[in-house]
Amino acid sequence: MLRTDYHNHTARCGHAGGAMRDYLLAALGRGVTELAFTDHVPLYFLPGDDPGPGLAMTRAELPGYVAEVEALREEFAGRIDLLLGIEADYAEGFEEELKELLAPYPWDVVLGSVHCVAGDWIDAPGSGKRHGTEGSAALWSEYYRLIAKACGTGLFDVMSHFDLPKKFGHHRPAEVLGAEEAAVEAAAKAGVAIEVSSAGLRKTVAEIYPGPDLLRKLVTAGVPVVFSSDSHAPAESGWGLEKTLAAAREAGATSQLSFRRRVATAHPIDA
Repeated sequence: MLRTDYHNHTARCGHAGGAMRDYLLAALGRGVTELAFTDHVPLYFLPGDDPGPGLAMTRAELPGYVAEVEALREEFAGRIDLLLGIEADYAEGFEEELKELLAPYPWDVVLGSVHCVAGDWIDAPGSGKRHGTEGSAALWSEYYRLIAKACGTGLFDVMSHFDLPKKFGHHRPAEVLGAEEAAVEAAAKAGVAIEVSSAGLRKTVAEIYPGPDLLRKLVTAGVPVVFSSDSHAPAESGWGLEKTLAAAREAGATSQLSFRRRVATAHPIDA
């Protein structure tokens, strides 16, 4: 049975901790058979080598990250399949810069994400107050516009936390339904997958990303799924997998994807 965790960070991003080997050991303890390290891409859309300390790897750290994943893949061969991945923020207007940054490395999977919305972070500590000062509908609309555009770039294999603005409990307003549906349609048209992530269960919203109604819409539209924990510590690796599997089955999903060198293969989601 394929049991995956396709979203794991490392201490290089500045807001995660623990040795990479310990993430693998924790995942093995939870029955994970395939894990992808997907640390935050250097913030290529901002000037300098380290424009956001504590948010992402620096450009100088990227080769060492790749080398450590490849070394661990050899070390753990036969115990767990380890993939070289990256979580790459989408920054509108900087598509070529991201393509150039990713090009030298043999990625297995590239996660796409949107964290910066209307000029500021949507999920950083304190970002929840933006829903009151700027309007929740405006933030959700812009978030989904960016998600839809990211899907169409061809830069990403999987879109992460498809409804991230709910992190602090601000659910999508009714008037943003059209923008949400446009993002679902964009994902389906582009052929990207979405992650079913347990991370939201550890946040204020206490709900899987994406929530049950949105997940059902995505599955119904034919968008494939992968599973993830978005771990930032070894104890979180593989965490909540049974709940995400159950949520996907409840939404109607019968298969999941795995990736090798950015080529997807479908596998059944076993009961």
